[in-house]
Amino acid sequence: MDLGSIIGIVVGVALVVVSILLSGNLLAFIDVPSMLIVIGGTFASTLVAFPISSVMGSQKASLKIFFQHRIDSVATVRMILQAAEKVRKDGPLALEKFKTDNEFMTTAFQLVADGYRPEDLREVLVIEQEAIAARHDEVIKILEKMAELAPAWGMIGTLIGLVIMLLNLSDPSAIGPAMAVALLTTFYGALWANFILSPSAAKLAERNEREAEDYRLVVEGAVAMARNENPRAIQQRLIGFMPPGDRAALGAKARAMRKV
Repeated sequence: MDLGSIIGIVVGVALVVVSILLSGNLLAFIDVPSMLIVIGGTFASTLVAFPISSVMGSQKASLKIFFQHRIDSVATVRMILQAAEKVRKDGPLALEKFKTDNEFMTTAFQLVADGYRPEDLREVLVIEQEAIAARHDEVIKILEKMAELAPAWGMIGTLIGLVIMLLNLSDPSAIGPAMAVALLTTFYGALWANFILSPSAAKLAERNEREAEDYRLVVEGAVAMARNENPRAIQQRLIGFMPPGDRAALGAKARAMRKV
């Protein structure tokens, strides 16, 4: 679970609700036609811009901001070094029985076990990494496009409400509902775009960058194992890709393991 995303959503919703309750009636800010205009219109426009399978997949992928596990480069390096020790002792075929939850790492280790040459191994893994990044980038582009379209549909709803209001100036009872649609669609569009869609795209983009860094560690580690390098040399190589904080954490864990 990603606590940052959950806390942000809860706090944001609480702030909006409390501010409404302090100055008005919460039910007055609930309008189904306005929601239909903004949400339905945004999805409709997005379907025009992207394939339906990609749009549906992006909605599922956006849930990763809540449920995707944190990327831990220290744990990745430790796993690579454990695999390197096995290769050093038992040969590359030992990686066939090496268990990991990281699909990219599993692929890399399998290629090492299959005896790929280092240069061929790097080429295959880089292609795989670029393909994964391209799929993720498409999800981000869809969410960014939705964030761009939602306020526009809010304005469309505002125009609809204003037209309805102008057509019914002779009927005072119709002015209130029409104004509600006019104003609330703008509110919903701005809220959905700036509170959900745009932050979700930013969170996924940040995770993709961290994932790319993690994949780079796997690629370099796998290539080094294919060259039959010493685990200490592999560790030194991988440390060069890590920020100072992660280097210190890796060193602390290594010292703790030696004491045990």
